[in-house]
Amino acid sequence: MQATIEYEPIVMKLLEKSEQGRLNWERGMGGFFCKIERQYTFASTETDDGYELTMVDSAGDVIFSITGERAIVYDDPKKEELFNMLRDIYELARKKALNVDEKIATATGLLDKI
Repeated sequence: MQATIEYEPIVMKLLEKSEQGRLNWERGMGGFFCKIERQYTFASTETDDGYELTMVDSAGDVIFSITGERAIVYDDPKKEELFNMLRDIYELARKKALNVDEKIATATGLLDKI
């Protein structure tokens, strides 16, 4: 029997902290990443089929790497839930790393002047 990694609690915590704006997401590693106390790095990337989340320790070892694949109809609600969580993490990371809200506000102000 193959051992499985129980990643759902940490993914949920990562999503929660991202929603609260408490993680410093940056651009890099093929997508966006954040470091936790210089001990762990989380990387969120978009793939052709969905989204991937990878956790790496300070030695550079991959702790886990999971992918949520895009589907029209999911055969398992857990697969859809995983996809949604990974998508949300990616979008929150992108928004934070690229200063999306600030740039939209600036562009709106510029458009108001035209």
